[in-house]
Amino acid sequence: MAGQVDTLTSASGLISLLDEEERELQYYGLTQLEAVADRFWTEISDSITKIEVLYEDESFEHRKLAALVASKIYFHLGEFDDALNFALGADDLFRLEDTSAYVQTVVNHAIDKYIEMRSKDDGEATASIDNRLESVVERMVERCFETKDYGQVVGISIEARRLDILERALASGDTRSLLAYVQRDCIDLISSIRVQSQVQELVVKVLMQFEEPDYEAICVGLSKLNNPATTSSILRHLAQGDEDKVLSAYQIAFDLNANATQEFTKAVVAELTPSEDPEAEAIVAGGEPVAISKIKSILSGNETLKLHLEFLFRNNKTDMLILNRTCKLMDSRLSLAHSAVTFANAFMHAGTTVDNFLRDNLEWLSRASNWSKFTATAALGVIHHGHVSHGFNLLQPYLPEGLSSVSPYSEGGAFFALGLIHACHGTDKVISYLRDALVLFSGPTAEILQHGACLGLGTAGMGSGGDDVGQALLSVLYTDSAIAGEAAALGLGMVMMGSNNEAVLKEMLLYAKETEHEKIIRALAVGIGLIMFGRKQEADPLIERLLDEEDPLLRLGAVHAISMAYCGTGDNGAIRKLLHLAVSDVKDDVRRAAVTGLGFVLLRSPEQVPRMVELLSQSFNPHVRAGAALALGIACAGSGSKKAVVILEPMLKDSVDFVVEAASISLAFILIQQNEAYDPKVADVRKRYSALIEAKHGEGVTKFGAAISQGIIDAGGRNVTIELTSSDGQLNMAACAGMLLFTQFWYWFPLAHFLALTFKPTALIAVNKNLRLPKLEATCLSRKALFAYPAAIEQPVVVAPTKIATAVLSTTAKAKRGAKKSEDMEVEPPAAAKATPVVPEESGMDVDEGSDAKAQLLKKGRKGGAESPFAVGNMTRLLTYQERFIKWPVGSRYVPVKQGTISGVLLVKDTTPSKPEDLLVSMLEDDLVNEEEEVATAPTTSSEVPPPEPFEYPFDNDRV
Repeated sequence: MAGQVDTLTSASGLISLLDEEERELQYYGLTQLEAVADRFWTEISDSITKIEVLYEDESFEHRKLAALVASKIYFHLGEFDDALNFALGADDLFRLEDTSAYVQTVVNHAIDKYIEMRSKDDGEATASIDNRLESVVERMVERCFETKDYGQVVGISIEARRLDILERALASGDTRSLLAYVQRDCIDLISSIRVQSQVQELVVKVLMQFEEPDYEAICVGLSKLNNPATTSSILRHLAQGDEDKVLSAYQIAFDLNANATQEFTKAVVAELTPSEDPEAEAIVAGGEPVAISKIKSILSGNETLKLHLEFLFRNNKTDMLILNRTCKLMDSRLSLAHSAVTFANAFMHAGTTVDNFLRDNLEWLSRASNWSKFTATAALGVIHHGHVSHGFNLLQPYLPEGLSSVSPYSEGGAFFALGLIHACHGTDKVISYLRDALVLFSGPTAEILQHGACLGLGTAGMGSGGDDVGQALLSVLYTDSAIAGEAAALGLGMVMMGSNNEAVLKEMLLYAKETEHEKIIRALAVGIGLIMFGRKQEADPLIERLLDEEDPLLRLGAVHAISMAYCGTGDNGAIRKLLHLAVSDVKDDVRRAAVTGLGFVLLRSPEQVPRMVELLSQSFNPHVRAGAALALGIACAGSGSKKAVVILEPMLKDSVDFVVEAASISLAFILIQQNEAYDPKVADVRKRYSALIEAKHGEGVTKFGAAISQGIIDAGGRNVTIELTSSDGQLNMAACAGMLLFTQFWYWFPLAHFLALTFKPTALIAVNKNLRLPKLEATCLSRKALFAYPAAIEQPVVVAPTKIATAVLSTTAKAKRGAKKSEDMEVEPPAAAKATPVVPEESGMDVDEGSDAKAQLLKKGRKGGAESPFAVGNMTRLLTYQERFIKWPVGSRYVPVKQGTISGVLLVKDTTPSKPEDLLVSMLEDDLVNEEEEVATAPTTSSEVPPPEPFEYPFDNDRV
């Protein structure tokens, strides 16, 4: 029979059997058509209605076979919906174990259809789902269980909102690895916040069932569920255990401080009240503080900030020659040029507490006026970022005394600087001080002070969600002052970031339609985007509402809401909306912001961005080109992406100044912490920055972009990178907010300071049980040159003018040569002496026969040394792309508590606690503890000096 089927040249005879009245002939015809459907589907498709009639005839015994044949024909026609419907009608004749393209395609379409229907109402609207469709999906899932393909089951169950299947999969396979996969790669991509929370609750539930629970993963999940009570109980339980559990509690606290919101960490600290049991709060041997108090200190951010300050100050490698040269080339009489140098200095010294450039250029600094003065004072907040213990002391000379304002621009900048110093770590004292500053001042200069106080309050209280702070900012917003209202809207967005606070959103939307100030409306658009951070589908109604507005500034709010709500998700719907706006909106600002937003949405998939924006980077519209450049910079920041660099390099020669500016900044984002050995393009880009600044007739905007790019590429003393996600892949809320606010420098230059929130120190920082820094080393299995600091530029050598040689006649020269030749002939040495050359001993030259071989051997040895592994000490720079080459030495005295990672603050366990520890001495004077003991074990070198004392800017009183 099979041979007869193979020799058929037409299916017409088989099709004619369907017209017979006898059921057996119809059944035979269907059987044969099913066998030849893949060959003669074009011919059979003309008679598809006959097959459908047989399927719809309920009296026909073999109607399932008719459905299977119809399904195959529709599959070949590309009608997958119809193919699926008839496949469902085929019931058990549709065999899932078949590996043909037909079965695989229909099954995939069935799963997609099932997921789509289950996702319409977060998995609740199941009544409208065909039971046959659900049966096919469940049969496919059972097949995956049989083949132990649990990863597939996890993916299908999460997308289809089938938590029962997910729980079964987690229990059936390698539970720990599957849980890690769900937490790392799945949860953050779920578009529904409600389903995301349900999955997270299930993960925490499963983690708690282990005999030895992974408390670190549990606390990460609890932070996403905003459950501070359970988190605090776990930390308290660990703090009462042995040394290993205490160290684990410290490590969890450091990770929570790095990843959780300020609101959550404050709530955990509030829950960590001392136990009534005196034994539970036993003091650790050696007279150190109680474990609970250390956990509170870590959660508050004090310990992390202290360690980062120590690292950045200790390893500061800023090339002052670059900064000084830029300062001389930029015309400081222009506000734009003065601000550019201010930003470059602030970024280069971010977090280092080093302000030598300001001290050495007081005359340049004194030229600042009005808002340039505001920007220059706020730069102190970037330079001293994280120096929370001395924030008020550092800014005391610039903060207003009492209720009188003498220099409003510098005082307003000081308010902003105070917020930058305490960014995301605002204490009650700082929050109260800045909140009171909003109402204490009146008169014509009040709006300037309120502007700085609102920005500082939003930065210090970012993500805290405080209602009292929100009401204070709303009060300033309602004054309808363009200057103060703009900052109040931005501050409100920062404080309520990610909260989706409906009451605040309603107030902001109403006021955006009432006010006539574009500055306020634009700031409200950014604030709305910040409030919707990470809310995904919950933001869709608001986005659709804003997209329908005629006011382009409100449509700008929709763009920011999409960028923040779907930040890092790679959501296809969000990308489609942004691309549609990028090519169709009539307002250039909206188009530019839409293209820039692609960088935020594709944050976790930077490799997709160059391909997506390549054509946009060649758009006729310069705003679209600028947005494409920024999108590349945001998504590929710190990655050194060669594809992105190839697109951006030609844009440095664009005919429009702000496109060149955007390309310069984005290249700095991408090439930060890259050296010439790792990527030769770095040297070319740095030279291009210098050329743009030195151009005599260059545009001011172009020079501004090149100057701040020099600061960005060497940020934090060349010890920080730009990273919007944490080491375990979670979004960094403060960094995302800082990047969005930085992009607003297009409208208001002082907002460029927010870029400091995206800086992440790249260091190996290991602390012991006392939170001290032991001397230890890890091994890097790669070439040291790839991770070295960029070489400092050379000081230009001044060449003295040379004396022009006196003209000599040819006859005179000939006479002198004759006289010299006769003298040489008179004193010629013997032949023996002439044959042996004399080599001075101090020259170190070796003239034996094997000199060439030795030289080659020495060269080879030097090359081999460069390729050999090298040690990386504690508190030294450790680049992001260097981490994969780091190995912890076998048999090391100190062992990390957290395995599998080397970034962030690591707790290490001392395997030989009986031996005295060799600790690093703090180079920050105010952080020295037990100085005598430390000096005995680790003498201070001559380079270990405290940072310079604060000084007062040479500003005269402002005239308003």
